[in-house]
Amino acid sequence: MLGTDPARICVFTFTNKAAGEIAERLQKELGDRVDRLKRGTIHAFCAELLREFGERVDLQAGFGIADEPYQKSLLRRLRVPPKMHKSVLEAFSRHRFRGDSLGHRYQKYYDRYQRAAAERNVADFDTLVLKTAQLLRMDDVAAVIRMRWDVVLVDEFQDLNPIQYAIVRRLVQDHRHVFAVGDDEQSVYSWTGADPRVFRSFQDDFGISPDRVVHLRDNRRCPPAILDSARRLVSHNPSQFADRKIQQTTHQSPFPVEALGFADNDGETGWIVDDIARDRAASGGALRYGDVALLYRTHKIGSALESALLNAGIPCCLAQGRALADDKVVAYVLAALRVIANPDDEIHHELFYKAVLPEALFDSARAWAEETGRTLIHQLEHMARTLPREHGDARKIWRGFYALKNLDALGKTHTSLGTLVENILSEKVGTYRTILEDHQEELSDPASHEEVVALAERVLRAAQNGTSIWIPRCGGAEIPARKIVLEMGIRSVTVGGSAPDGALRISAGDLPSLGLGLGLFKTAQLLRTRGFTNSFRDFTAIDLETTDKDVDRAEIVELAAVRVRHGRIVDQFHSLVKPRVPITSGALGAHGISESDVADAPPFEAVWGKFREFCGSDVLVAHNGYMFDFPILRRMAAKLPRGADFSTYDTLPLARTLHATSRRLEHLAKRYGINAGRSHRALDDCHTLARVFPALSETRVEYARKTALVNLLDQLGVALALSDRSSLCDEARKIFELIPPYSLGRHSDCLDFYQGEASACGDDELPSVDDLIRQLGGHQLMEKLRAEKSADKRYPETMGRLRRLIEACAEGELPAQICAFLERAVLSKYDGAAAEHGRVNLLTLHSTKGLEFSRVYIVGVEDEQMIPLPRDGVVNQMELEEARRLLYVGMTRTRDRLVMTRVKSRAERSTGGHRFLDEMGLRPRAPSA
Repeated sequence: MLGTDPARICVFTFTNKAAGEIAERLQKELGDRVDRLKRGTIHAFCAELLREFGERVDLQAGFGIADEPYQKSLLRRLRVPPKMHKSVLEAFSRHRFRGDSLGHRYQKYYDRYQRAAAERNVADFDTLVLKTAQLLRMDDVAAVIRMRWDVVLVDEFQDLNPIQYAIVRRLVQDHRHVFAVGDDEQSVYSWTGADPRVFRSFQDDFGISPDRVVHLRDNRRCPPAILDSARRLVSHNPSQFADRKIQQTTHQSPFPVEALGFADNDGETGWIVDDIARDRAASGGALRYGDVALLYRTHKIGSALESALLNAGIPCCLAQGRALADDKVVAYVLAALRVIANPDDEIHHELFYKAVLPEALFDSARAWAEETGRTLIHQLEHMARTLPREHGDARKIWRGFYALKNLDALGKTHTSLGTLVENILSEKVGTYRTILEDHQEELSDPASHEEVVALAERVLRAAQNGTSIWIPRCGGAEIPARKIVLEMGIRSVTVGGSAPDGALRISAGDLPSLGLGLGLFKTAQLLRTRGFTNSFRDFTAIDLETTDKDVDRAEIVELAAVRVRHGRIVDQFHSLVKPRVPITSGALGAHGISESDVADAPPFEAVWGKFREFCGSDVLVAHNGYMFDFPILRRMAAKLPRGADFSTYDTLPLARTLHATSRRLEHLAKRYGINAGRSHRALDDCHTLARVFPALSETRVEYARKTALVNLLDQLGVALALSDRSSLCDEARKIFELIPPYSLGRHSDCLDFYQGEASACGDDELPSVDDLIRQLGGHQLMEKLRAEKSADKRYPETMGRLRRLIEACAEGELPAQICAFLERAVLSKYDGAAAEHGRVNLLTLHSTKGLEFSRVYIVGVEDEQMIPLPRDGVVNQMELEEARRLLYVGMTRTRDRLVMTRVKSRAERSTGGHRFLDEMGLRPRAPSA
């Protein structure tokens, strides 16, 4: 097919990144003609066809594409427990592409999900593929589409599912010019329906003889020992190609393939941490942390490894996706554009709030919404109206509310996507946080200073009595001090000269430890936040102990609840529960509840009704509840009366906001001087949480006091700049380092206020505005801060990623441009994982394709981790074969040294054997002392 017009070639890639790389390589050969090449993911291809022909398959014009966050928000509205969202969506995919049965419960979810998606005119990724396959079965439409391309190329062919392959087959059935590249031994995405047998279908459908199959034999990454072991593993799978050629490698390594065995995961983790340190030391520092990868099948292992590495001082990163939509700034842009494109869809409004509000605030609002029966949007509006105006949470909600409302106007005042995105990014975007919140642990509570409390009482009386306030001259610092005092509700404040009769006199002497500027600022904070209260004073704390730590399988052995009214414990519930599965030794060691202890206890079904009646309509509060207590409770109560009918609140996000140190319940109790009783006993932990939560809530009020009145930071900066620097307390010096941008920034009028006040008093000895600017950092800094920042200057990296995408969506009216942009950005979720160069990389085996590392540790090469075992105990042959392929992928990421580990017991559960190591002829040995 030499000489084919690039415009007549269609290239399917697994990721948008791969499509870009192909274009970059071809540009050397084709120059600008490369832009005529049709290239992209199959999902993007399907979306484009459905924009054109969607009504033929019952898709309305202007349909939206539901990405994973939208899908999960939709499931939440359908009352699907959050812990089940991932498994439910994967079950939907298997049902759609493999025909797997959903079962009664999941079928109900699926039917409701399909109806809700249709009502909202959205299609998820699976629907894009299914609808396109349906479209291409219509001969008249298929004929039109097939005429557009003479050649079709498919990369990563092994990742196609049969429906996607059917789309490719229908596209090329006339000219039959199709070229596929793939590796059946790297087919590891069965939950999407991917099946390596598409290679056999491809050969059969197109009559491809063995001599027309090109075997890529050169392996330039792995040394022979690693390649040999990996080949021995996959040789246990049936081959799609009987005449497969053996790969060759010239890369040599002095390291043998190692398989190590440990008693438990603590020993395993400790050895890995030590070994990384030893290896780096032996290399004389030549081995970078980024050259090391720890691979595993489940995220639980990754989280444990991350903690161990960080505790050892080793930088590491749980690698996130490098898809465009994973960029936080892009996520904000997408959230904003979705609101502009779908102004009446409340789910998009909720996702916008989620993009801008802190996690703890968003979770609190969601918990209260469930409790009150309000929608999340109405709950946020209610909180904004009922919280004091100065409350940081109220400010954030109002800021989000106004930003949301302004999006409608933005959409109407722009005609091009490029200028709209630049406008959106012309201001700082993302989660709302202030400089005070970022440094709150270094700030003192205004209420902790006696001088502040005393002054606040005097000022409050003055405000109530209409008394004026007088401040003496303080080298210019009295001018911003006057502005700060006016914020306290005082109507008349004079400075300098003689004090008016009856005026309240305030001077630096009233605030000896903090100084005038910082002291007045904290006094204003204390006064303006005096109405802040703990809103969570009535709730029920719950806790449960289980047979083991596995959220998906554990059963409850102890259930407790403590009712709190007005912040005080008023009642309690407690019951042992007889489980249907054994209690593991690890669980027994943690909570001490034995099989004999629960032998005569009632089963969960008998306990549930009494527990539910005790809890009533209260919000149920648990620590780490979203990750443990609530999903177990919902799973076990799913088929019981009111099994999902309860509102929940997890205190862990709040603890994360307030404390940088350990957030474990017993550590929080110790921090607050609370006797935690016996940890890991449900009733004791309930009593602890019932007292810790109010303490956390009071700390939240303290947090609000410390971070209030950000709008006065510019005046505080002026006051500190004009104070004797040597007399400033440590906290004042720290704050002064942070806040000059507030005083010099273009949104502040503090310099104009100072100049006006200084001119009015006629005191030539006062510092000039130029003097003040120099004290704050100088004119150059001010010009830099006040310069209008374009989106390119404010977010250069993000705009660099967005620019080509925006340009590619420039045709048509603005709604069409936004729609095209959202499609491309959402579909980029398939762009895989990125390696960190300065940190040890923690990656699931599924996310490693395309990556390589000098050192690879595959953690958990044991049957319980690697081989999916269904409830009936019979290993599915297809899943066993895919598990081999998955380990093969991980092993072949290695350039130099490969270590595989297994343990006898992980999280107090037996891990079974090590079948895959046995198949490679590797016997796990104990590590060298």
